[in-house]
Amino acid sequence: MKYFVLLCDGAADRKISKLGDKTPLEAAVKPTFNMLSYRSFNGLTANSSKNYPADPYAGFLSVCSYDPDAIPGFAAIDALSAGVGLTEEDTVFRCSFVTLSDEEEYTDKRITGLGEDITPEETSALIRALNKGVCGSSKLKKFCPVSDTGCCFVWKRASETAGACSPYGIKGERTGDHLQAGKLQPILKKSYEVLNDHPVNVKRREEGKSPLNSIWLWSAGKKPEFEPFDEKWRTSSAVITDSGVVAGIAGCAGMKVIDVPAADGAEDLDKKAQAATDEFSAGTEFVLLHVSSVAKRSLEGDAQGKVEAIQDADSRVLAPVYEYLCGCGDQFKLLVSTGMPAPCEDRAYSSEELSPFFMYNSQRTEVGYKPFSENNAKKSGFCLPEGFRFLSFMIRLPAPVKEETQEENGQQQLQ
Repeated sequence: MKYFVLLCDGAADRKISKLGDKTPLEAAVKPTFNMLSYRSFNGLTANSSKNYPADPYAGFLSVCSYDPDAIPGFAAIDALSAGVGLTEEDTVFRCSFVTLSDEEEYTDKRITGLGEDITPEETSALIRALNKGVCGSSKLKKFCPVSDTGCCFVWKRASETAGACSPYGIKGERTGDHLQAGKLQPILKKSYEVLNDHPVNVKRREEGKSPLNSIWLWSAGKKPEFEPFDEKWRTSSAVITDSGVVAGIAGCAGMKVIDVPAADGAEDLDKKAQAATDEFSAGTEFVLLHVSSVAKRSLEGDAQGKVEAIQDADSRVLAPVYEYLCGCGDQFKLLVSTGMPAPCEDRAYSSEELSPFFMYNSQRTEVGYKPFSENNAKKSGFCLPEGFRFLSFMIRLPAPVKEETQEENGQQQLQ
């Protein structure tokens, strides 16, 4: 049996007036999606979580059958995705550069900006300053880049009373209202002393920009330990993606990661589809292909671009992989998941909407709903609030063989 999962992340949306009061899924011309949906088991899942209600990390973990709420914080995944070496002693915090108001006491200052306009050059300079001015000669603390403009803070043997910050999106509120007492406070205060008059911020003020004069540490966690995917599902697996985050999560789960460098549109998807069929040909049983272009258009607020990205996923990924599976000679199951909803209107992921899916089984034909859309998936009446449990519907494992004790074996012989 072969298993193929197309993760068309962010495809779920709301109706958009510019699309004739349709969702992008409804507006897209997607014949392969629609044909398979009509022959498949349809429904809705919630791939968000209580602790991480609108985080795409949670969506990917859920699709891969891992409970996002079992992960204490996603910062360690950021670090691992960026190649930062971690040990069991390390606690990792997401580190964001923020703008604080000028009240005298740190806990009275308000977060007035979230540093969305920070550049890679500014990020590098500020990280160097933090490592010198905050960490100094300490080998227990360090700031590390995790992307062009992203950063994390690694603290070896962090105190259990280090304290924690509330999540990042608290613009306009006092730091003291979202900062627990503990050893983080001196670090944050020191970051303000180091960054407030840093040359980067002097220049930003001259250019009329807000200074990035403090850090905000949040989403703390240690290196996650997942049950290896292949052991959990007794299969061989591979993940195809151009996302460092997705690759990092897959790597933590022990899945083979095939990094397909991002290219321009069609070429990128063609390479991903070819990588999927190559993996199946090589004997891999479970292949997950992550399409990032749909969510990217959502986060840009580009509704028409999102429609076109869905159409490309249909013609350049789903159609050729389905054609290969039909001709490979093996039975197969094919799941199209929409991961975490990402409404164009919000330009962000959302936990308010559910994620439509369909699952096709070459061994049986279902009567589903056509075309594939949020509304038609809802008509099935199937809704799974804990999306991370869905994979058990796809991969039906045989019951474990019971090992007989000598006493039980003797009783059977007597009978």
